[in-house]
Amino acid sequence: MKKIKDFIKDIETLRTLVALSVSFLIVFILIIIISDSPTKALFDFIIGPFTSIRRFGNVIEGSLPLIFTGLSVILLQRTGHYNLAMEGAFFIGAVVATAAALIFKGPPLIILLVSMLSAMLIGAIITGIPAVLKVKTDANVLVTSLMLNHICLYVGMFIIITYFQDPKMNSNYSYMFPDGVNIPTIFGVTRINYGMIIALITVFIVWFLLNKTSFGYKLTIVGKNQNFAKYSGINVNRLIIESALIGGAIAGLGGAVDLFGMYNRFQYSGLTNYGWDGILIAIVARHKPHFVPFAALFLSYLRTGANILSRTSDIPSEMISIIQAIVIVLISAQAILSKYRQKLVVEKTLSGEVI
Repeated sequence: MKKIKDFIKDIETLRTLVALSVSFLIVFILIIIISDSPTKALFDFIIGPFTSIRRFGNVIEGSLPLIFTGLSVILLQRTGHYNLAMEGAFFIGAVVATAAALIFKGPPLIILLVSMLSAMLIGAIITGIPAVLKVKTDANVLVTSLMLNHICLYVGMFIIITYFQDPKMNSNYSYMFPDGVNIPTIFGVTRINYGMIIALITVFIVWFLLNKTSFGYKLTIVGKNQNFAKYSGINVNRLIIESALIGGAIAGLGGAVDLFGMYNRFQYSGLTNYGWDGILIAIVARHKPHFVPFAALFLSYLRTGANILSRTSDIPSEMISIIQAIVIVLISAQAILSKYRQKLVVEKTLSGEVI
């Protein structure tokens, strides 16, 4: 017989599929209304990302930073606190990785490792600040983390412009990284790189940490009922800080992987918004680490399709913003199939099909 928790998981999966189907239906209706050639527009949007190796490579490339920030959000919010400093951690991680790559001397592989570790360290520090302020002063994590993102932006740009900007470039680009200081590509015709392996390893580590260790179990208890956790003897404050540090380190690593995998110099003009995308990824993945790669691929697929749509049809690229809004609203709507879920659980339990 099936356990009731497994049955509920099946219902949650069904609820997600229903939400996605409804959101796609709404998008299709919008395309039909807006476009003069809706059939071609729908084809470009749905099939376009698979029509060439390069386009499909764009889907995978675009998913990599989303995996890191999605995992970061899951850890940062596991204790029930909305620490949103992952956006700043991702950006400042790329800044510090740039500084390390241009300052540190040695073999390319060692420079790359030092740069990534530096990015992880600064990412952990950034997300750790709101957590420490919460624990020590009861400061509002949401407010302090949001403000910290702006500090990361302006401090990071100051560092790049003052010390590492290439005077030959008209934009705020850094000097080029030394030869060999990059993450090699896997397929020559695309920019898919070995950062994908790093991302998947990170997914496994986070999944193992949250599901197979006492640390992850304690985090879950703290997130569901902090008072119960305290009465159980769990050091809540310590867990809040530790989860923030780990989540920030992952976001910082994501910044370094995106930087060295996609570019040969620092060339961000501002915050990347990958941190905010991580919130969407975590919601679509139901805050389950093993679903994060699929959620990231899904969002990247939507964006790739929307970009193709904007180039080949009369539909503007802003359509992707509408799509994302529709998806996140429907995915996060707890009311979808809630009565159906309750009815099925009761029926299956009474019939003995689940226990």
